[in-house]
Amino acid sequence: MSLQTALLALQIVAAKPPAPEPVTAACTAPADLRATPFAAWSLPDGNHAVIPEVGRPTVLALENGGTSRQIAITEAGRYGIAADEKVWIDVITNAAPVSSIGHGHGPACSGIRKIVWFNLPVGTYELALSKAEVARVRLLIVRAP
Repeated sequence: MSLQTALLALQIVAAKPPAPEPVTAACTAPADLRATPFAAWSLPDGNHAVIPEVGRPTVLALENGGTSRQIAITEAGRYGIAADEKVWIDVITNAAPVSSIGHGHGPACSGIRKIVWFNLPVGTYELALSKAEVARVRLLIVRAP
């Protein structure tokens, strides 16, 4: 066996196999969100194509993976923006992105794929969605208790 063949064999043996994809259990019932800030997720979608409202789910059409809308924050606080799809979520003020303070996933079987949190003072902001691979995204903006 040549040295090159031996080294190749060692590389193959030493290589770790890729980690298996996590197995997600099938949902037999939707998550109970009543005691969470996301209780409104189960409400019918609002007709808010122009200005999404805090506490009201809405579906936004995306063009080339993105869209933007104005949102009005009437009470300062910590706000979460939940989405049902993989999408980049930014909040912009004065032409600059607001730094998020956290992000994560929604409860299992809730239909919420992503949540991004922001500390927002009273004002009007641009909600910018990008990098989506779908034609529409369902959103819910909530104020943390």
